[in-house]
Amino acid sequence: MATLSDGGAIIQVNGCGLHYWAHGQGDPVVMTHDAGMDHTVFDAQVAYLLEAGYRVVTWDLPGHGLSQPSEVPFGPGTPAEPFDPARAVDDLRVLLETLSIVRPVLVGQGLGGNISQAFVRRAPDHVRALVVIGAASNTGRISLGERLVRLVKAAVVRRVPAGRLPAVLANRATTTRTARAYAERCYARAGHEELLNLWRSPDLLRARKRFYRTPVPLCLIRGERDKTGTVATSMRRWAGKDLVRVNTVPDAGHLATLDAPNGVNAALGTFLESLRPAARDW
Repeated sequence: MATLSDGGAIIQVNGCGLHYWAHGQGDPVVMTHDAGMDHTVFDAQVAYLLEAGYRVVTWDLPGHGLSQPSEVPFGPGTPAEPFDPARAVDDLRVLLETLSIVRPVLVGQGLGGNISQAFVRRAPDHVRALVVIGAASNTGRISLGERLVRLVKAAVVRRVPAGRLPAVLANRATTTRTARAYAERCYARAGHEELLNLWRSPDLLRARKRFYRTPVPLCLIRGERDKTGTVATSMRRWAGKDLVRVNTVPDAGHLATLDAPNGVNAALGTFLESLRPAARDW
């Protein structure tokens, strides 16, 4: 583990230097970002949670942001191998062990929400609670209509010219100009082939379990105008199955943490406060 000049640190995991940032003291909250993004997508949430007295950890997924493989043979923006979401789940485990974090609240946005779900399913006793922002359930059913919609959307994305894809995805994922500019920069940095691979990554974490219910306290947050994949319909079914409600953030798209940070912070803060009376064993 090495300390970085920006206050972060780096650990070597599976041939990749994983960069992470740990802030504050208190009950641990570990945040995992969406496909193509990096840890800064949570900047507003980090500031809010630090003020509220939590210990907050963010990190860059492999091949994202500063977490790049030791060798990148095909040039800038091209990872040595395609992103593997199952390996990212294991990377999260290593990160928690490195920092000696026991039973954190996991917060995941988009693909980060799918990765966090998979970790909870693998090790429920090691997680205090789960917050999912803008991601479908890994274990919920998908209707025939939803499958067709996903196939059509995937086909449309594949037909978008490489030079236009970052702008198209950013426009679909956000509702504000600032968030759109941020997302386009991140998507452009990922590279065309990796963007297409990342688009399919959540499906690799699916494990249909008809009677599965989330074994830890659950908070679901979705941007009101999030039209990504099956997020909206999946979250509604998921909420009914787990007997929770979906916190819908007005005027926000898929990247709700950027479009409407105050709305996300309000939902996140209320949920975390509800956990504190039972937090003696954190």
